Amino acid sequence: MAGLIFWAAVIFLLYTLRPSSRLHVEISAIARREKLICLSVMAILIAAIVVPMAWNPHWTGELHRHHNQYQLLADAFLKGQLYLDMPVDPRLAAMENPYDFQAREELNLDENSGGWDHAFYNGRYYVYFGAVPAILIFAPYQFIVGKSLAAYHATQIFAGLFIVGLFALFYLLAKKFFPRMSFGVYLAASTALSLVSISYCTEAPALYCTASSSGLCMEVWSIYFFARAAWCDDSRKIFFAEIFIGAVLGALAFGCKPTVALANFLVLPLLPKFFAKDDPRKIFLVLSVPYALTAATLMAYNFFRFDKVFEFGQAYQLTVTDQHAYGKFSERFNLSAQINGLLENFFGVDNSVKGDNKPSGALRYVLFWLPIFLLTRDLRGALLKNKLIGVVVALILTPILITMFQIQWTPFLLERYRLEIYWLLALLSFISLGFLSACRKKFFNFGACVLCLVTIFQCLNLFFIPNDLNFAAIYPELRPTLLKILSLGAL
Repeated sequence: MAGLIFWAAVIFLLYTLRPSSRLHVEISAIARREKLICLSVMAILIAAIVVPMAWNPHWTGELHRHHNQYQLLADAFLKGQLYLDMPVDPRLAAMENPYDFQAREELNLDENSGGWDHAFYNGRYYVYFGAVPAILIFAPYQFIVGKSLAAYHATQIFAGLFIVGLFALFYLLAKKFFPRMSFGVYLAASTALSLVSISYCTEAPALYCTASSSGLCMEVWSIYFFARAAWCDDSRKIFFAEIFIGAVLGALAFGCKPTVALANFLVLPLLPKFFAKDDPRKIFLVLSVPYALTAATLMAYNFFRFDKVFEFGQAYQLTVTDQHAYGKFSERFNLSAQINGLLENFFGVDNSVKGDNKPSGALRYVLFWLPIFLLTRDLRGALLKNKLIGVVVALILTPILITMFQIQWTPFLLERYRLEIYWLLALLSFISLGFLSACRKKFFNFGACVLCLVTIFQCLNLFFIPNDLNFAAIYPELRPTLLKILSLGAL
């Protein structure tokens, strides 16, 4: 399979060198043939992402019970309750501080009780992950079919919809701002950046990535509809519908994973575009109602569970760190920890974790370095001309903001947390690539496709690095064989 991917990449690159190649067709001139090719590539990509999610028994629910939390939450909702129907070990209930990991280990509680990584409050288990996936997918499936849906199946659905959304968003941007971008570059960039943004879900699809992929799915479609409202010449009725749908999806992201939902800040630089099209008061009303209703619902949900409107259960989770002792947000803020965390998340600089198998920072992907070219005079001028300075600034600041919140509320940064920023960096990289395509230097299409294919192989390489109990960690004996196949015998 890897050999086929390698030769397909070689053929693709050689095809981009042919002046008569259909891949050189500008995005503004593509016809039905190119659209069918795009749909085929997108379908193959989705299959390549979602099918392997069923291969790892650790994440399919076969080995570990705590990955079925969404199923239990759906069952609780159908019974009209917010807590999980799980037996509580009397020793856990009697502990002075049940959030003390070492104290639980001494009693061997996590191993036997099944409550690992649940929220525990007033003698009951809760789910601290966002409830939206349980409401949208798990509960309806269980109600209709009569049995629980495995968490990784929900991740497959969200990941597939995310890829479609990212392809659609890139196409909208290309048609509006980069009409001279070649179809081949669009196709290669969309494939590579989709892989970077969501492929980690293939490694560890259940529970954690269910929460992340659901939030990413909501956000990418939210931004798509907001982008249509800002830059497409639709009728007034459709314009307001696009704003409303974008707001609903953006608000729902807070009920999936709040840190992912911080990407809603991207709507701020689009507001002047909205207000220039219609009455700002009506637009503000349509935009704010979904956020206000969702916020009120989430605060009520939190209050009825934890007696606090802003407590999602993070402080009460049974994990490796006693987050109940973290205290107030302002009391925990540490500038040194923030700087070190930002360096680790983006550049892979982390002196606290040793070992060769830890994935490095987000900027290890070559396509994520393209925004450097936005500092050049020509591209700065293009940004000003197209009034995209605000969007680019938001795309730079939002990943930093998300990372800062992650540093505040997680014991350590993990590769799966970077899913929350990869798609934003991918969007920034695509914009950079789009403005570079306007230069149309000799061999630009070939060079851009090379960078995309390098990024694709960087994503493939992650599957051979043992991490987060992925396939390579579960079956280490297969790693040398798989690496030899990938390198065609070179390694």
